[in-house]
Amino acid sequence: MSGQKRPWPAWPDRAWEPGSPKAARLSPEPGPCRRTDPGAILSDVERLCDHSPQQLLPFLLQHDHQLGQVMDSPGLSPAQVYTLLRALKAAVESAGDREQLQPVLALALQPAFALRSLLGFIAELETFQAQEGWISQAVMEDTVAALHHLLTACPEQTRTLLCHPVDLLFAAVQRLRSRGFQFTWIIQKRLHDTKRLADAAFPRHSEPPATPAWREDFHAIPVFPTPEELFVGAGPGLQRNRPVGPFESATAYLDTHFRLLREDFVRPLREGISAHFSLPSVFGGAGRPRGQLRLYRHVQLVKAGTSPAGAVYLARLPRGAAPASSKRLLSGSLTCLISDDCAQVLFGTVVGGSQQEPPRGAVWLDVRANHRDLLRRHLGRTSFTMVESPAFFESYQHVLEGLQEMDPARVPFRRYVVQCRTSILPPAHLGDHAAFDLSGLRPPQPPGDTAEGPGSAGDLRAVSPGDSHVWAPETFPHLDESQILAIRMALSREFVLIQGPPGTGKTFLGLQLVQILLRSRAEWGRDQSPLLVVCYTNHALDQFMEGILRFQPSGVVRIGGRSRSDKMATCSLRTLRRQQLPRLLGAAEKQQFGSVLKALRKRKKSITYCAAVLELLRRGILSDAELAAEMHDDHLEHSWVRGGVDPAPGRGSPAPGPVSARSAGLSTAGGALRHARLAQDRPGAAEAAPAPGQSQEGRRWMLAYERALTEKLAEKMQEYETQAAQLAELTFQEDLRVLERSQVIGMTTTGAAKYRKLLQKVQPHTVIVEEAAEILEAHVLTSLTPACKHLILIGDHQQLRPKPADYTLEKKFFLGISLFERMINNQVPYVQLLYQHRMRPEISQLLVPLFYKRLEDHAAVADCEPIKGVGSSVFFVQHTAAESRSADSESYSNRFEASFLASLSRYLLHQGYAASQLTVLTPYHGQVLKIRGLMKSSGMGDVAVHAVDDFQGEENDIVLLSLVRSNREGRIGFLRDKNRLCVALSRARKGFYCVGNLAGIAAGSTSQLWKEILQLLQGKKLVGEGLTLVCQNHPETKTVVKENSDFSKVPDGGCALRCQTRLECGHPCPRRCHPHDRDHSLHVCQLPCPTLCELNHRCPRKCHEPCQPCSVAVEKVIPKCGHSQTVPCHLPADRWVCQEPCRQLLECEHPCRRSCGEPCSRSKCVEMVDVTLPCSHGTRTECYRQKTPLKCLETCKQELECGHHCGGSCFECVQGRLHAHCRNKCTRVLLCSHQCQEACFENCPPCKRKCPNTCRHSRCDKTCGEICFPCVQPCSWKCRHYRCTRPCSETCSRPRCDEPCQKSLTCSHPCAGLCGEPCPPKCRTCHRGELQEIFFGTEDEPDARFVLLEDCGHILEVQGLDRWMDGEPEGTEAQHVQLKLCPKCATPIQHNTRYNNVIKGIQQKIKDIKLRIQGSREELEAGKQQLLLRLSSDRDLVAWAGMEGRIASAASRQSLLDLENTLNFLASLSRLKQQAKTCTAARERNLRRQIEAVESWLSRNRHAFTAQQRRECRSEIKRLSYLGNIFERLSGYEGRSAEIGPGARALANEAVGLLQQQAPFTQRQEESLRWLLEEIEEQLPAAGLRLSEAERVMITEAMQFGRGHWYRCPQGHLYTIGECGRPMQQSSCPECGAAIGGQAHTLTAGNTADDHILAPATPEPRLQDSILALLSHPPGSASLCPSGPPPWAPSPHPQPDSLPGPHPQPDSVPPRAPGPHPQPDSPPGSHTQPDSPPPPVPSPHPDSPQTPSSHPQPDSPPPQAPSPFPDSPQVPSPHPQPDSPPPQAPSPFPDSPQVPSPHPQPDSPPPQAPSPFPDSPQVPSPHPQPDSPPPRVPGPHPQPDSPPPQTPSPFPDSPQAPSPQPQPQPDSPPPRVPGPHPQLDSPPPLAPGPHPDSLPSPQPQPQPDSPPPRAPRPPPQLVSPAFPPHSPPAPSGIDLAMLLPALGNRRPRTRVQARARQGPYFLRQPAARRGKRR
Repeated sequence: MSGQKRPWPAWPDRAWEPGSPKAARLSPEPGPCRRTDPGAILSDVERLCDHSPQQLLPFLLQHDHQLGQVMDSPGLSPAQVYTLLRALKAAVESAGDREQLQPVLALALQPAFALRSLLGFIAELETFQAQEGWISQAVMEDTVAALHHLLTACPEQTRTLLCHPVDLLFAAVQRLRSRGFQFTWIIQKRLHDTKRLADAAFPRHSEPPATPAWREDFHAIPVFPTPEELFVGAGPGLQRNRPVGPFESATAYLDTHFRLLREDFVRPLREGISAHFSLPSVFGGAGRPRGQLRLYRHVQLVKAGTSPAGAVYLARLPRGAAPASSKRLLSGSLTCLISDDCAQVLFGTVVGGSQQEPPRGAVWLDVRANHRDLLRRHLGRTSFTMVESPAFFESYQHVLEGLQEMDPARVPFRRYVVQCRTSILPPAHLGDHAAFDLSGLRPPQPPGDTAEGPGSAGDLRAVSPGDSHVWAPETFPHLDESQILAIRMALSREFVLIQGPPGTGKTFLGLQLVQILLRSRAEWGRDQSPLLVVCYTNHALDQFMEGILRFQPSGVVRIGGRSRSDKMATCSLRTLRRQQLPRLLGAAEKQQFGSVLKALRKRKKSITYCAAVLELLRRGILSDAELAAEMHDDHLEHSWVRGGVDPAPGRGSPAPGPVSARSAGLSTAGGALRHARLAQDRPGAAEAAPAPGQSQEGRRWMLAYERALTEKLAEKMQEYETQAAQLAELTFQEDLRVLERSQVIGMTTTGAAKYRKLLQKVQPHTVIVEEAAEILEAHVLTSLTPACKHLILIGDHQQLRPKPADYTLEKKFFLGISLFERMINNQVPYVQLLYQHRMRPEISQLLVPLFYKRLEDHAAVADCEPIKGVGSSVFFVQHTAAESRSADSESYSNRFEASFLASLSRYLLHQGYAASQLTVLTPYHGQVLKIRGLMKSSGMGDVAVHAVDDFQGEENDIVLLSLVRSNREGRIGFLRDKNRLCVALSRARKGFYCVGNLAGIAAGSTSQLWKEILQLLQGKKLVGEGLTLVCQNHPETKTVVKENSDFSKVPDGGCALRCQTRLECGHPCPRRCHPHDRDHSLHVCQLPCPTLCELNHRCPRKCHEPCQPCSVAVEKVIPKCGHSQTVPCHLPADRWVCQEPCRQLLECEHPCRRSCGEPCSRSKCVEMVDVTLPCSHGTRTECYRQKTPLKCLETCKQELECGHHCGGSCFECVQGRLHAHCRNKCTRVLLCSHQCQEACFENCPPCKRKCPNTCRHSRCDKTCGEICFPCVQPCSWKCRHYRCTRPCSETCSRPRCDEPCQKSLTCSHPCAGLCGEPCPPKCRTCHRGELQEIFFGTEDEPDARFVLLEDCGHILEVQGLDRWMDGEPEGTEAQHVQLKLCPKCATPIQHNTRYNNVIKGIQQKIKDIKLRIQGSREELEAGKQQLLLRLSSDRDLVAWAGMEGRIASAASRQSLLDLENTLNFLASLSRLKQQAKTCTAARERNLRRQIEAVESWLSRNRHAFTAQQRRECRSEIKRLSYLGNIFERLSGYEGRSAEIGPGARALANEAVGLLQQQAPFTQRQEESLRWLLEEIEEQLPAAGLRLSEAERVMITEAMQFGRGHWYRCPQGHLYTIGECGRPMQQSSCPECGAAIGGQAHTLTAGNTADDHILAPATPEPRLQDSILALLSHPPGSASLCPSGPPPWAPSPHPQPDSLPGPHPQPDSVPPRAPGPHPQPDSPPGSHTQPDSPPPPVPSPHPDSPQTPSSHPQPDSPPPQAPSPFPDSPQVPSPHPQPDSPPPQAPSPFPDSPQVPSPHPQPDSPPPQAPSPFPDSPQVPSPHPQPDSPPPRVPGPHPQPDSPPPQTPSPFPDSPQAPSPQPQPQPDSPPPRVPGPHPQLDSPPPLAPGPHPDSLPSPQPQPQPDSPPPRAPRPPPQLVSPAFPPHSPPAPSGIDLAMLLPALGNRRPRTRVQARARQGPYFLRQPAARRGKRR
């Protein structure tokens, strides 16, 4: 039978249903199965192994007989044996117990199978499923696992049966490995485990010979572990440390400590990995514990990077696997990376402190492997299981390296550490007669005591250790004799051991020695090397160094970056390097350091760049499209085409090939990284290999590109490490400069090993090691240099020993024996300090003689106060509560002890102790966590809880100890350690309390220590089952607590008695006895308040709360009304508001609903009444609201011009005059082919959907209405014949390729598409009917080719689609600007390379339209500035300064024009408000109410104006203007008490009624109003309101001014100059601050004389004129759309055939009006001034004729600012409407071509037509233009050849006949425009004559002596109120010809004339030579 697996047949499901072993059958027929063919039954077994392993065991049990026959047969093939091994493995792993598996095991243990078939299979393993040097991993795993399970299940068969196949398999694997076969690490490890199980059955009588690896020199052993060590033990070469006796040699000494220390960090890693990766022990219980190993699965190396030390790799952890603890993956931790197939094992260390912080869930690793191999094989490809070592590797690495570098011949103090000699020599560097300055040891002298004795300070400055008379307690009274002896020995011997029991002052003694040695440095002269201080931990080092700073503030250096002391921050090496190096280094050294650092940073940048490109390449983001430029210019592409390079097979790596320097060095312009960043945003970019659609040449090129990039990156990383080593060497020299100037150097043992080369250069002669008994000997040894001559070890070997990571090495190999303890064990002389200064005597007696033979108490501890509240300061509480063990750790805990100590801590806090005075200790970390949890839950989180091992060297006032262990077996664990117990018993100063099962611990202890402790405690009565608590207030009351619940008897820390102390308030204290807060200053009385009110009502509040007025309700009679009310007790009856209902009626006859005590006058009647609103609608509201303006909420329902009904309310639509926006949804199709989603509007806003513009390189992330950024990537359209060379966003430079596609479809038929285009998925053969469906008519032709539309998926014939895409022939109707649509489904065609140019052309037109509608950034900013300037300078817009935000946020040209419209409307309304102030109060309120309604409508309108809204707003302002004129005229007459006839009043009432109708103000109503205004004008002329001519002359003569004394400032403000009237002095204008006046009869620049201030009055004002017709923009304001381009707003994108908007714009300039001043040769109708030739007005249009200007007018503003949108061409409408050919609209810009508008506007001005009155003479236009001067007032002397003035047309909308334009006059001053601010106290101007056919009377000739005649009254004319002439009306359709005022031939009234009309008015004589404002 072959070993091939047969396919799984369709077995019945019931055959595999679970049941008893005998019930499961494969055959459907009943009865026992009788299979005899071994091949058939083994096939069934194989199928079950593959598909249903859970059913395998029942099948084997059912067919055990047949299987026995098969396994006993001699002809089993290797495949059949392998099948049986697989079945055995699966059956054992799924078995519940061994008994169930016995029949199967019996089959496998048949000798015929185990010794014949199995051995034969192992022997043929080399040829079974093996290829290319690899044995199948699955075969090896199954074979090893089956043998391992057999050994575990049947260990008794090992010696007789199973050892043979195991030995043969082990030997076979070893033989195959020697021949080059490869086996994964995990298989080798499991095979060694199986071999170890087999060897364990044979007793070992002798040690096996050592392997060659352990006979080699330890200098050649790598510090990092090897993969073989993870499954092979240390071997017999591991020697024990020697606690007693010398070593054979220094080499043996170093070898022993090196191997032990290395094994200490390797063994936990090995055992942890073994526990995780070994085969499970099926019947061996839970197996070995996994310890503290930390695993991270599915880890990948994803990126290469750099660190200050070298190249590193970023390891990305899986999501959720980030280390939760801050102590995991610390910098310096060792990690082991095991590939998922266990074929690769790598080691690395965690790198921290790099400049680039790793992202969350990742870590930087320094991997010990070849960079080239890592980059090619593993980076981004291999998945690892990362294992973190429990041992902190950094503390081992540097020490091991230091031991290897140490010369055995120069081991420091070899005489003692190796040879263990007991005779100590003096320090060699000090000499025989060295003297020391001991003045620092003497205590400070009292003031005034100057007596000198033998121990005076003068005698202690040079003391020799041999001066015995000085070394006495009399000399140093604050030191005991043991301390004096220790100091003396430390100064006289080179190798010093000082033992300091707890509290004897070891740190104090060490500081004294440092002070003596530093004071004596000046005496020695020859020894100026710094002193080295070494500690094991950073905390201990910080404490010791802070003590040195007290007497040595300078010259102290602390090396290491993990200090937490703020005081040591200024002494760190990094800080001192930064401070001192600028002074220590020369210019050349600084330059060298800078050049190396610069080169290193450059290399780092290059590595980062290459790594990023390599990562994107492997993720598939960079494709051949992004690298097209490199491929095109690189000869690699040609090499691929020629076949010169071929990718190598195997493992995905390409073979070496020709790679250009450009591709390898990545020096192309732009670089691949730029392409990568753009490609990352490409839709569909995924982390995958190159796309299948790539060309074969492109894939080959990219493989070679990746290989070249990998090689280049490996070289750069190697160069970086070389340069980093150079920088480290320079830093080393800098650090050496700093340390050579220091006096004391402090570092940890790890730091000393790490910086050992630096110490070898510094050569410190004296080294002091603090807590030396807690440091491993190897750590102390590497802290010493060959130059060390003086070593002082301070410690206590009776306390904690060093803590190796492996317990076996600590106990069996004596690795936990420190150098300090080993020297004492070898009788090396030492000194023990004898007097302790910490513990009270009751505590110290526990240490003697059990731990120390002699330890005496200092006198300072004899007077220690007893612990308050406890009967004894030292006590041990005995209990028998059982311990518990955590399920996920090896630590123990005891809940009884934890809760008891938590309650005891609370009790001690009640005695007045602070939380900082308490510390809870326990030997187990599990108990630490439990006690901390109880403390936090009880509010005692500040109480410190520590493990005993973490508290050595610390102390506290009260220590509570939990022993934890309590079990029946007598196991005591850590409590056996005498050193740990010594530390636990010696940490307290004042009180010590222990809780534990002392009896059980003593019984389970194998030593006598605990028994002796228990006897000592029992003898002193310091142990018992309960702790006695004594009440401080009642000493006779005692409470015994045996468990946690007993503390409830003393809840407040005292006893059960009541306190009963009388408080300040008089109440007794209700608490139990409490020792703290005896004066009750903190107590808050909670009893009821005893205070009574006047009526004996008790206060309801607590005693400690302040009393409030009595609120008890009582009956009182209210004196005002006599009602009886329930009133609060404290409130008088006359102050109470009666709550009875009021019975009075209000003014409206409705009953008052307020209470009796409230005034009715303040009551608002809330009765609901029916009210008829001014709009004639009815509503129901509260009665009091009738007097307030009500909002009518009735729906408007009028039909808008868009065809929809208005959805606004009557209030929102201002009673139907101003409609709200249409709220129906728009359904038009936009430019982008999307349907508009906004509300119905004339111009749809820009589309807000996501922009669909994408390409192969990127996508646009803007909205559809915004302008897209162009793609700058190379165009990807290429084929075999053509290639585009332009960027992606430009028009392609290649033609369409019409060659057939040469590719084949998946059906093997040829493609029906075209070359270079996407292949259509339909086949001409397979899908003939679908493909040749007639659409264009040419689909069925044999040579027809088809194109796939990628947007919709339709396939169309290419010729017909070409015609469709290219458009119809010339002469047909032009299409709208819109994307082409699929002819089948109307889907927009946006992505098709064949029609790139068509699509790009349409997209470019759409972009142009967007740009012209939105405007450029410069235009928008300029327009915003103009609007903001107007908003801030126009006094009429002061109240609307809040619109600055809307202006600043405007994003398009249209929005700016809408804002300008709004400002124009608001300015007009503001002037109407000013006009309303001249009316009576009632009329003013009426007019203001209507004005505010319009303002409210404008404020609610946040959108653009529609044409209907603009027209309605204009009509509404026109109506208000007429109404204001009538109100002002009537108010003026009433104010002067002038008589108004009944006829005039009736006419005025009729006109007001007509204007106040509840309907829009229409043209028909305006025509009806005209004759009323004419009649009112006749009966109430404006002349009755102004000064007469005689009055005017009198005022002028009274001023005694000549005709030249009036001037205007540069802003147009009037001022006068008295006396001679000529300027002699400069001043400032009081209105604007401009300079006025002048010097020497010369005006200041910008000032002008106004000789016409006293000219005759202008024609009378007319009622028919709007007040707005006389106004203009304020100074500084300007229209946004004047004609003529401004110099600051050039068009950035001039388009020849575009318009600024889709509709006629309102800012278009109407036809120019004829000039008012024709020249003598002009036709009739013109007038001239004989005395002042008019200056020419420069036209803003270059081609327009110049119009002469009239005289400067008062209050005229400066010339208007230019428009921000000059020469903007018209843009075609983005919303083409069907069947509506647009009419021609006038262009707003004279020079721009006219384009038909697709949307005719209803309010557009009609085309020019002839006058309706052909016989009437033509008159100039009544609407002056913004850029034309104001009409000139006809002079008093008519010209002989001038005909009478023409009569204006009666119809405002009719075109006016233009008159010939006068020629410009040279050398004339610039013109002035009308002033912006009319005089509000002047009456409105009068309208022209009453009838259109009437002509003005001839002008009378003035007499020579007569005063100048009054100007003739022009014919009455009805014109529309409008906006100022310099402010074009609102955008989008406002007709300037209809709005601009008809000023006729009038000139504006001067300020004197305007003000003189008000009545008596006095003019003051101005000061001499000084201009004054009138």
